[in-house]
Amino acid sequence: MNSSAESLTGGNAILPEGASILSRKVARSGHISYEGRPYFISKTLAGRYIRLVVLANRLIVDASIPLHKEYQIG
Repeated sequence: MNSSAESLTGGNAILPEGASILSRKVARSGHISYEGRPYFISKTLAGRYIRLVVLANRLIVDASIPLHKEYQIG
């Protein structure tokens, strides 16, 4: 298994046979392109790279969003 597959599955799970992992950059409009067709993902992810898992007739989007929030308490 390659490193992108390990990071996608956490290194523990095995991808189903025939699955492919791809990477796409999300456009400013929030779309990606796969095989010439646009798919809307999210404007929030614009400019970021996401992983796609292609399995049979499914396109599965895998995205991690780093989040750091701080609150004043007390």
